[in-house]
Formats: sequence, C-alpha cells, structure tokens
Amino acid sequence: FTSTRDQNKMRLSQVLAMWPRKRPNGHIWSGKHQMVLKVKNKDVANLEKDIKIEKANMHICLNPYITPEQERIAMKTREGAGLRPDQLLFRMRKAKIEATVMAPTFAEDNVKHLAHNVQWE
Repeated sequence: FTSTRDQNKMRLSQVLAMWPRKRPNGHIWSGKHQMVLKVKNKDVANLEKDIKIEKANMHICLNPYITPEQERIAMKTREGAGLRPDQLLFRMRKAKIEATVMAPTFAEDNVKHLAHNVQWE
C-alpha cells in the first residue's frame, strides 16, 4: 500500500511566497498598521518642488514689502478711515438682498395675470 498523501501536498503559490511574508493587519494602505509605498523619482521631484515653494515663502516672509514701522502707520490710518472691510461687505450684501429677494411685494402684482382678458366697459 502506497500513500497518496505525499503526492498531494499543499504548496505555496508564488503570490504567497512574496515579500512581505507577514501582511499588516486590516486595510494595508491606510490606518495604524499599513504598508508604505516605495519612494519613486516622481515623489522625490514633488518633494523638491514643495521645498522650493517653501523657500520662496520663507524669503517673502523674511523680506517684507514694507517695514513694521510703515505697517503700523498704515494700520492707524486705516482704522480711522471708517468701516472695516468685512463690515462694508456685509452692508453691501444686505442692501443687495433687501433690494432683490426681500423686496416688498404687492397683491396687485400677484393677481395682475388673472385679469388679462377681463373687459371693463
């Protein structure tokens, strides 16, 4: 009697034998336990572009267009000028809404279309 058990052994496929041997728990691309993608040339180029933008922003912040002294003078003159820009914008929006959406309506405007074929005299 020969056993067929040795012939029918379960073998791992190439997919299961690939790295990583132990897969992370849960969804493999997000969450606490996740796999990290390989860094590619495109990723490095994007990072260099972001660094270049940050350098430009830092240059602008460190070399302002006006000095703090000039900015203080401008703020004092702006404060005495009247309404703040947000208050002015609010008043403009309110005036527009009151002139269009919240405008007064009259009963004769609502029934005018009913009397288009009525003859008087």
